Amino acid sequence: MSKNHRILNVSRGFTLKHGQAVKAIGNCACAWVEYGVSIRDLTIAEAITARNEQARIAEPLPLAELPGLVVRNLPHYSDELELATTANKFAFEAV
Repeated sequence: MSKNHRILNVSRGFTLKHGQAVKAIGNCACAWVEYGVSIRDLTIAEAITARNEQARIAEPLPLAELPGLVVRNLPHYSDELELATTANKFAFEAV
């Protein structure tokens, strides 16, 4: 499909570029009426539902090491490893 043509927003009656339409759909602000031809604005309830579905589908982010914290997988570092794991889970859930 050519990305040089304009997409009609039927809710507000103006046209926009294909990339802008894709971005609006990715931001859960619009939905395709007819793919590649026209879009419509989502209501607040539809946008919330679409955003929740998008978040549910997205893979969870991996637990990353905290900056500056180095933990080695040695038996005498098991307490530090447990603390680092707990800290990573806390930091992940806080985001």
